[in-house]
Amino acid sequence: MLLTVLYKHLVITALTLWLTLSPLHSEATQLAANGAANSANNGLAAAADDGTLYYLDLTGDIYAGGQENIYRLRPGAASPELICADEAWNLTISGKYLYYSNWSDQHYLYRIKPDGSEKTKLSSQPVSALTAANRLLIYATRGNNGEAVGIYTLSADNPTTPQKLADDLAENLIVNADWIYYLNAADQYRIYKIKTDGTGRCKLADEQAVFMAVAQDTIYYSNAADNQKLYAMSLDGRQITKLTDNSVGFINIIDNWIYYTDSSAHHALYRMNTTNLSQQQLCDLGIGPQPILLVNNLVYYNRLFFKR
Repeated sequence: MLLTVLYKHLVITALTLWLTLSPLHSEATQLAANGAANSANNGLAAAADDGTLYYLDLTGDIYAGGQENIYRLRPGAASPELICADEAWNLTISGKYLYYSNWSDQHYLYRIKPDGSEKTKLSSQPVSALTAANRLLIYATRGNNGEAVGIYTLSADNPTTPQKLADDLAENLIVNADWIYYLNAADQYRIYKIKTDGTGRCKLADEQAVFMAVAQDTIYYSNAADNQKLYAMSLDGRQITKLTDNSVGFINIIDNWIYYTDSSAHHALYRMNTTNLSQQQLCDLGIGPQPILLVNNLVYYNRLFFKR
């Protein structure tokens, strides 16, 4: 399972390709705070309201000890800037800060300003998933060093005391409205939800999922019991529908389009219209499944960018 960990080293490169960004504003401009979108982007990249991209890129040769560092690409810039040399994962944005899991320091939660300054350690818990919504940081811990696992929230305005919401071993955290949706690894990766205040925790169905994404009133997921076919579930878990016979791996959603990797066909990249369920193959690179990123007006997959 653990798809985001298995493919941690399959990250973004050459982000200067095919980018058309809006004019640059002041660095003090408030950054985007769409936690659900950042979560669906698998923690590899995030975009600010002014069009600036913050992303993980490989520094050095991965086979010779290279690692993913945090880069910034300003609108109109000819080349990106390295703003943080920490090995990072789970990159997200809230307010005027970037937040990430610092793999250079036992996966602990850190934050930095957009220029890489004011690096601050926020917790002594290993963060395995991280998203942000409404000035609230939401993350899961894995207990790599004996710490208790669980789902936590932390105020971005006063990040001093984490609040534990549940003891679940959670993956694939996604925030939609005031609910957190996740896969509960302790319950064989079934889909659960809990409110951001810690109430209302429940299992939505007995379906086991490999990966999922949430948009508006629907959960999209790969159904492990049906050879990872793509399914849709209502937010209360009562209505379940198969969308395609393709076996899917990674999933992402934007507007009326579902993007997914087809595990039954060389992990080719597809997109499906949520209205009429028409499907379109975007590329078949004959490679293993990799995360799908949706940043600004681009779809990123395996070092290739497609305008959506």
